Amino acid sequence: MLILGVRSATGYQTRGEAYSIRNPGPELANFPNSAFTLPAGRAYVELAPVNISTPNSGSPETYNAGYLLRYGLIDDLELRLLSSGYTEVRGADGQRGMAPQIIDVKWHVADEDPRRHLPAFGIEAALQTEWASPGFRQGWNPAISLNFDQQLPLGIAFEYNVGFIRQLSNSGVAQYPAQLSWALQRELIGPVDIFINGYGSLGDGIPACAVGGGFVWVPWERLAIFTNCAAGLTSATPAAYVLVGLAVAF
Repeated sequence: MLILGVRSATGYQTRGEAYSIRNPGPELANFPNSAFTLPAGRAYVELAPVNISTPNSGSPETYNAGYLLRYGLIDDLELRLLSSGYTEVRGADGQRGMAPQIIDVKWHVADEDPRRHLPAFGIEAALQTEWASPGFRQGWNPAISLNFDQQLPLGIAFEYNVGFIRQLSNSGVAQYPAQLSWALQRELIGPVDIFINGYGSLGDGIPACAVGGGFVWVPWERLAIFTNCAAGLTSATPAAYVLVGLAVAF
């Protein structure tokens, strides 16, 4: 999620400014993750109690109550634990239970250099574990993502991720699809930012793609409320996706 609202002349708040959930913003709100990490000793709790995917020909209806826990180990290194949480896959072959826990580390490598038109850059490494209900275990699967953030004209912030994830096919064969996600975000009025976003999965496996948008509202400097709605563009992607969540900074 992009840094919200308050920005310095160089594009973003600096480390010396007052701590706020705007810097950096919550990451469950849109599809990509930012290049930025929490300040040392700070924490975010991000929750998505409403996360519904409607069925498509190759995708069942699903409900998730996901979460993301973040902690700044040092200013440029963030420890993270995330999951889709309690999950219901609905339909004739439906099941319920806890989705896999994912251990994640993010390193903020460099700030944006506007004079050279270079984006802020971060690296994120994750491991999907077997810590899940039996029906949702999918093996130990690593993933890596290169995260970028950049200011564009007209107050538009551009965020994009490129990476891969290991996953198992229905027959148990390991696959390594490439992952791409992006978001364009701009302040609408006061504490409200709006964004459009999308993601795609290419290469191994069945291609997935979705595009949508939403908003982030910061009614208090330590609280963000967000929503995201998207439409799937392939048969392997849910026909529609609706998420409502919140994030609290500590």
